[in-house]
Amino acid sequence: MELSLIRHPRPATDPDVCIGQLDVECAGGWEAHAERLARVLANPTRVYTSPARRCRALAQRLAAPLGLEPRVEARLLELDFGDWEGRRWSEIGRAAPLRAADHLNLAPPGGETWGALLGRVGAFLSALGPELERVAIITHAGPVRAALVHCLDLPAAAGARFDVGYGRLTRLTGTGGDWRLELLNA
Repeated sequence: MELSLIRHPRPATDPDVCIGQLDVECAGGWEAHAERLARVLANPTRVYTSPARRCRALAQRLAAPLGLEPRVEARLLELDFGDWEGRRWSEIGRAAPLRAADHLNLAPPGGETWGALLGRVGAFLSALGPELERVAIITHAGPVRAALVHCLDLPAAAGARFDVGYGRLTRLTGTGGDWRLELLNA
């Protein structure tokens, strides 16, 4: 099995704004990056995408030339940052502790824990089953990190160590705990 985990292009927002599950468009120029991604993406047999517009746009662009229709999957949404969504990170940092000490079990006010995100992404990946040959997943930084933790059987805290830049393709090849990790730049 081959999993190609792709983070959406840069969103059309101020980088200091917490967007989490807010539905925003991609920033201008993302189409050229999508074309470069298409050249390094091994022809997937299925394409899954977060419902967010910034993911669906890229998924559609990558799937259409292959004659595939992206499957929208709610479990691939970014972490729900609750009351923090739409606010500036600089404002959030002053108003409330980021709770880094126990991010697995603590959530932003009205939001979701890292543990909950790990659970829903893990459930999605487990439901895929081993019979799929090549799967492309267009999602957000949090779910990409959660997928890496799940597939590589890492401690939950290890997810924060993965650099998941906008538009980055992270490929996992293998099965059941025997995965090879490859970071591709397009």
